[in-house]
Amino acid sequence: MKSISPLLLINKLVLVGHDEKEYSVPFNPGVNIIYGDSDTGKSSILNLIDYLLGSKKVYMYEEIEKNGKYALLEVNLNGSVYTIKRDIFKPEELIEVYSTSIENMSELFPALYGPNYQKEGPAGYFSDFLLNALNIPLVKIKQAPSKMDSDLSRLSFRDIFKFNYLDQDDVGNRNILDSGNFSVFTKNKETFKFLHNLLDSQITDLQGQISEKTNEKNKLLESYNVISSFFKDTNIQTLETLSDDLAEYKQEVENINREIQSINTQMRSDNAYFNDLRNLILRLESELKLDTEAKSLKLAQLEQHVRLKKDYQQDIDKLESSLAIIKRLPEHKEEVDCPICSSKIEYTKLALNFEKNNSETVKMEIKSIKNRLKELETLIDAERRNIISIEAEENHKNENLKKARQMLDIEAKEFVSPFIAQRDELVAEKATVIEKMNKVEYLIKLRKQLNEIITKSNHLSEQIGQLTKKLDQLRAGAPSIEGVLSNIGSSLELFLKAIPIRKPFGISISKKNFLPIVRDRNYSELTSGGLRTLVSVGYILSLLQNSLNNSTNFPSIVMIDTIGKYLGKTKNGNDSIEVNTNEDILEGLDDPSKVINLYSFLTNLSEKFLEKDKLHQIIIIDNDLPVELEVMVHLQKYVVKYFNVQGKNGGSVGFIDNA
Repeated sequence: MKSISPLLLINKLVLVGHDEKEYSVPFNPGVNIIYGDSDTGKSSILNLIDYLLGSKKVYMYEEIEKNGKYALLEVNLNGSVYTIKRDIFKPEELIEVYSTSIENMSELFPALYGPNYQKEGPAGYFSDFLLNALNIPLVKIKQAPSKMDSDLSRLSFRDIFKFNYLDQDDVGNRNILDSGNFSVFTKNKETFKFLHNLLDSQITDLQGQISEKTNEKNKLLESYNVISSFFKDTNIQTLETLSDDLAEYKQEVENINREIQSINTQMRSDNAYFNDLRNLILRLESELKLDTEAKSLKLAQLEQHVRLKKDYQQDIDKLESSLAIIKRLPEHKEEVDCPICSSKIEYTKLALNFEKNNSETVKMEIKSIKNRLKELETLIDAERRNIISIEAEENHKNENLKKARQMLDIEAKEFVSPFIAQRDELVAEKATVIEKMNKVEYLIKLRKQLNEIITKSNHLSEQIGQLTKKLDQLRAGAPSIEGVLSNIGSSLELFLKAIPIRKPFGISISKKNFLPIVRDRNYSELTSGGLRTLVSVGYILSLLQNSLNNSTNFPSIVMIDTIGKYLGKTKNGNDSIEVNTNEDILEGLDDPSKVINLYSFLTNLSEKFLEKDKLHQIIIIDNDLPVELEVMVHLQKYVVKYFNVQGKNGGSVGFIDNA
């Protein structure tokens, strides 16, 4: 079944580290749960996904910063598979996109995209690639909607994805979707309208998009005809013939290898030649051992620097907190109120802790530590470059060692002069065949690139058809804002009643800011952090539900980090769980059944949509699951990663599992 809204599914995330070691997480359609101990890289998984979908930077925990190099994300965009590759330390570099799976990346040339609208790549902008692949129109929206002559700003994929991803700071946040920032929130409200086809200009925008895609398709077909004609004139064979040739060359190489192996078994020892090769191997092995030790030392130094960097940052945070307290000390009084417990404290005792450090002294110390932090970051970059340099040298020496061992049979293969010439002849023949193989593989890539043009043309035809259908729907009767808000509000109400919250009445979506209203109170006016958590989760799920039931521009994915924030759990002694406020206690949110009902609602909702062939994805991060949920067998099928710092119960020690 074709999705009526943009289809975005994450297939696989891979972080590639030193020595090309891979750390990966697979994902499935429907619900995906990642949970476990703190500081194991759970949030970094969603941060990496967000980064590979175009965010400005990735927020890394220490192990990723120490071990990572670049990341890969395999995604399904409206039925087409792509792999996105991005350096995690160089966010300004071009982003590579391969129109295939991670396993088949080497078979195609990548398209290079600019990471933002300030830097255009050879293939254009990454945001435009995502929007085009998802068949979301490229539009500009008013910065001041109430003004007729308002300036227009380009709508990016990042503007849209704000409605799909609740990071751990957004869940339960009073100022969700930047509602506390007027200029940013104004654009967010216009984005909300665009997502649900409520902008007055969308019919005109769709017409323009159809025209642009039609012109793009015609240009692609023109390019295809030119390139195809060139291939024909230069007698470049078809993809099928080239594939057959490649298979034949591979068979030739295998046959030559067998002949070389046969000669090796017949050779007798040429002592001088044997000794030279043996000495070369010993020397290379010794050098490689030194390189390994040097790299281990550099990695240890890098780890120390990264930890020291973390310590410096903590010192800065503490000093800035002290500076804030110094500024807020009252004028000399006999007693002051404690800001925590409201009891009385003698001013002389309170001031005694700060009198030796005036604000200027603290500021100078902060500045000093920041200077040291900057120097340390330079050292970290230098250490990382040194490690990469050593690895390159190791690879070179390993290749030479491999070649030397091939020439020298340690297991008693001996060389004699009559066989050397014959063997050299075969090696030369093998090199010739491999050169032909490389040429054929290059031509196959070119042929596949030509086929990509036809594939893109077919995708454009499908997109044009979908846009035309959407245009006809809008012309026949664009959705009303009242209808859209009613649908989303009804879904939110069903969610909150399923939990259930206390007094689930007055639930709707505000016509003014498009945010939830509960008990006839705006979202920002809700005083319970646990209640805001549930409402924010229910809101983003309701947006997903609406997109699966109606034609929208909302991608079919939501990611929620720390979904159980402020909600009660049943495990004892878990310091990572935040203490409930009085408001949360009044709401009854310390009841573990709330979390059980939350997960049950998620899984039931997802399964119902999947049964109707409505593909979507819900990725959840949580610190732990209530004991009742952990023993529920049916829930375990949704767990894609479980982390336990001690490696117990089948859990990984962390996203980076080198230990």
